[in-house]
Amino acid sequence: MGRDGKPTRAKILTESKNLVLQNGFAGTTIDQILGKTGITKGAFFYHFKSKSDLAKALIEEYIENDKAELAHALKDTEAYISNPFDRLLHFVQWFIDLLTELEEIPGCLYASYSYEPSHFNDDIKKYISESILMWRGVFNQMLTEVLKSHTTKMEIDTKSLADHFVVILEGSFIVSKAINRKEISAKQLKHFKNYLEIVFEQKT
Repeated sequence: MGRDGKPTRAKILTESKNLVLQNGFAGTTIDQILGKTGITKGAFFYHFKSKSDLAKALIEEYIENDKAELAHALKDTEAYISNPFDRLLHFVQWFIDLLTELEEIPGCLYASYSYEPSHFNDDIKKYISESILMWRGVFNQMLTEVLKSHTTKMEIDTKSLADHFVVILEGSFIVSKAINRKEISAKQLKHFKNYLEIVFEQKT
């Protein structure tokens, strides 16, 4: 371990996240974390003052990774920026490909934390809400750009449709875990992509 203790802190966060995804936050104990990491209780409390402090660090790291993934998807679809509808479809396909390649069923700390609200303070709840709204905002903006060149075959609400994208991602993770089928998320996004191709049409 380096003098700054970063390897130990990173290990605590990694193992803690895995335990929380498996057992929930309330069901994850500090002793379990110590057992998984092989560190002492003193080392744990050197990095985190309390379990609540750990909860905050976990969700902050998760959100940063979430933001990085979103930024990666946007960057990888920049080539289609002149055609917003093509970019929208490739953006969704980016996540289909990502989820198809995963070897394990993804978990979601947003869901884990949301199921146990009494264990988290308002700051943590705000972090989660802001992150979800960030995804909505990005997808809503993409839909708004599409509507400059396309119309829809039925009336839509762009914010609600943007929420639908997020709901598919988050909800499919839960279903995948429940029935132990990792392909669920990618398949649901394929349905969503098909829906977009059906509902939007080029303006004449």
